[in-house]
Amino acid sequence: MENSISGMIEEQNEYVGYNSDDSEMEENLQHEDGWSEDEFDIAYDEFDNDENHGKHIDDQNDENHGEHTDSLNTSEAQFDTQLEYDYYGESDLDTGHTDDVEGASVSEDSVDMSQAMPSASQPEKTQKCSNGNEYPDNNRDLYWMIKEMTFISEAAAFSFYNRYAKDYGFSVRLDQVKRFDDGVIRLRRFVCSREGRRPKKQLTTEGRVYRLRPESRCGCKARLVVKFDGRTGFWVVQDFRDKHNHDPAEPCETPFLRSHRTINDAQRSEILSLGSMGVRKHLIMRKFIAGSGSFAGVGFTRKDLYNMCSRERRRLLFDGDATTAIRIMAKRKKRDPEFFYEYDVDDKGRLKHMFWCDSQSRRDYQDYGDVLVFDSTYKMNKYKMPFVPFVGLNNHRRTTVFGCAILSSENEQTYVWILKTFLKAMCQQKPKAVITDADYAMIGAIGKVFSGVSHRICSFHIEKNMEMHLPNKSLNEFRTLLYYTTSEQVFEERWHAFYIKWQSPKTRTWMKRMYNKRKLWAAAYLSEGFWLGMKSNQRSESLNSCLHLHLDGEMTIVDMIMHYDNAIVCLRENEAHDDCTASQTTPVPITNFRELEVAAAKIFTPAVFYIIQGELSKIGGIEILEKMQVGDSNIFIVAWRNHVRTRFYVEYRPKEAEIIRCSCQRMIRKGIPCKHILHVLHFLKFTEIPQCCALRRFTKNARLGLPARRTSDMFGWGWSGAEERMKYSRMNIKVSQAMHIALNNSEEYDLLNSTIDGIISRREGYAKGKAYGPLRSVHENEDASGPCDIVIGDPLKVSTKGAPRQEAQKSLMTKNGRPLGHMERRVQECAAAGRVVLS
Repeated sequence: MENSISGMIEEQNEYVGYNSDDSEMEENLQHEDGWSEDEFDIAYDEFDNDENHGKHIDDQNDENHGEHTDSLNTSEAQFDTQLEYDYYGESDLDTGHTDDVEGASVSEDSVDMSQAMPSASQPEKTQKCSNGNEYPDNNRDLYWMIKEMTFISEAAAFSFYNRYAKDYGFSVRLDQVKRFDDGVIRLRRFVCSREGRRPKKQLTTEGRVYRLRPESRCGCKARLVVKFDGRTGFWVVQDFRDKHNHDPAEPCETPFLRSHRTINDAQRSEILSLGSMGVRKHLIMRKFIAGSGSFAGVGFTRKDLYNMCSRERRRLLFDGDATTAIRIMAKRKKRDPEFFYEYDVDDKGRLKHMFWCDSQSRRDYQDYGDVLVFDSTYKMNKYKMPFVPFVGLNNHRRTTVFGCAILSSENEQTYVWILKTFLKAMCQQKPKAVITDADYAMIGAIGKVFSGVSHRICSFHIEKNMEMHLPNKSLNEFRTLLYYTTSEQVFEERWHAFYIKWQSPKTRTWMKRMYNKRKLWAAAYLSEGFWLGMKSNQRSESLNSCLHLHLDGEMTIVDMIMHYDNAIVCLRENEAHDDCTASQTTPVPITNFRELEVAAAKIFTPAVFYIIQGELSKIGGIEILEKMQVGDSNIFIVAWRNHVRTRFYVEYRPKEAEIIRCSCQRMIRKGIPCKHILHVLHFLKFTEIPQCCALRRFTKNARLGLPARRTSDMFGWGWSGAEERMKYSRMNIKVSQAMHIALNNSEEYDLLNSTIDGIISRREGYAKGKAYGPLRSVHENEDASGPCDIVIGDPLKVSTKGAPRQEAQKSLMTKNGRPLGHMERRVQECAAAGRVVLS
């Protein structure tokens, strides 16, 4: 222990040095003239007054030393009082501690030297420090070394005493303070956190509902008093007492003492950055424990982390949730001119709707915006505002996001505003097809804004509705109407027969409603639409399921923005991986039609190629029945060898713009050549895929060589900016590599350790600001700041059109909130009542 303290003293003196001459001069002056402690202190202050600052005054009268003044910002302390109440222990703010102070300016004679040098009649006593070592009370060398120390600032004195306290197993608290007339601190007393007593009025349960907190103060007299020396410009030790009247904390207990629990700026920024990326708080704590080797090396507790996050959350939303969200959007727009956002407010200035998309989403829509899928999801935020993501399909047949919106209502007027804003963001480029749910307001808005665009209702929603409204025996027959491609006349005949057979008072209304919307769901009316093989809004649903991960229903709009951004980053990471696979690898041909297969592997992405490979493997069972010449076109009649009644017509026009198409219309619906076309190409001895059969949106060159921006512009969240975050990441990698090298080399280890210690000591130990002061506010983060004139009211909680609450229909719902179908409904036995309950 002596070695540890001596090391700290040597480190301090190496930077500052001793002030033994000034200390001895002061002590000799006091001893020779026989001045009292207070008289000497006043005389010394007057001496400083003549030399430096003018007339000095105390913040408090020496006659009433019990009224302490803390230099911590009172409003800051009160702001955090409620959080600190549970785990910081007793504080002056909570207890109103006003016990007497035993003279902040204490001379050497006033110190009980029996603590440093025991008499012959008194046996030597020892105390155990936190690491288990024992140090004797007569350790005069250590005592005088600390007494003769000087510090460059008050913060440096606190840093030293706090490290000393950590080694000896106690916590430090700020106590008495004295100032010059200009408010500059000239004397500060640091005490053991167990100094003083709790007022008697706080030791009774009278008038209290909650249990009293355990008492932590026991009147300990250990202290360190430092004062500013105007002649030298350093801080000198005025008084030091190292005797405690309580047992020190064990090494495993020390990390939980208040003054040894501090989240520094680097840790705070890392916590906020990880939190903005969707990492849960308990996992963040595990990360710090793993990096430190144990909980003792972290420097803070789980409660500190949770409270810091809560505190920063309140500071972030100090001006309001909607206002902060709009300011974040404005800041992103400033960094990225192609970022788009627009919002609408009601007559009282509260947020109604908001739509936003980044520059990469707008570029993705230009490349893959031929089919648009969107659906509203609920319980995404504390206002119950529906969240509407706009998604599509990229060249790897994976989900890509074009933008998103939040709504305060779900009427037709709201959807019209959202769709018009979407078109404004996408330069008025309409999609070729739209897939949504069966909401009437949404259908009406699409008809007004996306006129002439193919529209279909999600088949998954129809499946759920038919299971709820139709008898179980009729479901398969209804699916033939839903999925089988026939002529419109055949569909009408089949529907008429189905209606007569299965109509009943319970099903009649629903069947009439579905017939009125038949052009939006029946395959007979949708066969000529360009759907890329999609029949439902599963792409939107899958994104919603990703967004619903770790949601608690109390997310703010700002939380939702960051959560959405994290989901987008994950999707773009998958896209980058797919691009790497497509550019650096080549699928292996396995069919007997190797030339076409190799040609397809060069053009299409792997996901699309494997679909074409499956089609090529089937053309061996197809034959050409007849070939005809009609004008400039060649007509091929093809059929399965074992089923010649079902025939398909493939037209090939070689002149001018090369055209090849099939009566099965697979190329029109999915954008991928069918097996009939591939068989004709093989028959015509094609060695390359014609351009008319290779849509650019499915090729490896779908972006025309333009680079994609797949990093989030929210990367610097929790830091002063993305540049600082990038510097930290790069330095973190280098330091990790250096540590790995230094572990096996003692010289390199000592060099690296001393270099890091020097940087830390210069930054934290001798900073002009207080090392124990408040951390910088999250408002210093450039992502959270924005135009100060933007003030938007928070939206009101809305009533959505979502499904009934799960508790209301618990027996009729699955765990995911989906209504049970006929096949899933079963008889459940109520064990408690001993009876049968029908779900």
